[in-house]
Amino acid sequence: MSINSIKKDWVVVGKIQKTYGTKGLVKIISFCDKPSSIFNYEPIILENTKERVYLDLNDKQNSVSEKKIFIAKIASSNSIEKSKNLIGEELLANKKKFNACKKSDFFYSDLEECNVVDLNNKLIGKISGIFNFGAGDILEIKKYEDNSTILINFSKKNFPKISIKEKFITLNIT
Repeated sequence: MSINSIKKDWVVVGKIQKTYGTKGLVKIISFCDKPSSIFNYEPIILENTKERVYLDLNDKQNSVSEKKIFIAKIASSNSIEKSKNLIGEELLANKKKFNACKKSDFFYSDLEECNVVDLNNKLIGKISGIFNFGAGDILEIKKYEDNSTILINFSKKNFPKISIKEKFITLNIT
């Protein structure tokens, strides 16, 4: 599986938060609108190693469907020490598992590598990352003029036009 097929065919649905117990289990957070729907997208894989993640629906910690935190088992990790190395890993699901998007909908991963233009269609840069540190989504833009990066809150006001098909996004910097 190449990195390009990962970015094209897979989407982030969760992240490993911390270890759980002493046998290598981990706690994951679901990024899905309905947190328990993460189970609908199995198999879930780790972004860096492409290894399958087994979600434990029967564990008493997972019994409440509205909880965002679930227990998972990583086959290669049978100790707390190995699991600590997985903290922060993103969990991916194949886009084919999702319902078809409406014309105006898209996956955040579709924004990566989109060109960024201003309101006058002047090329500014390219989306190089998408982050959420707890206060909303932020787009990282690598500017073409000097290779510097800027971080901008992802909102309709800041980005009034998005064309995934044409791979560009308009930035309102007024």
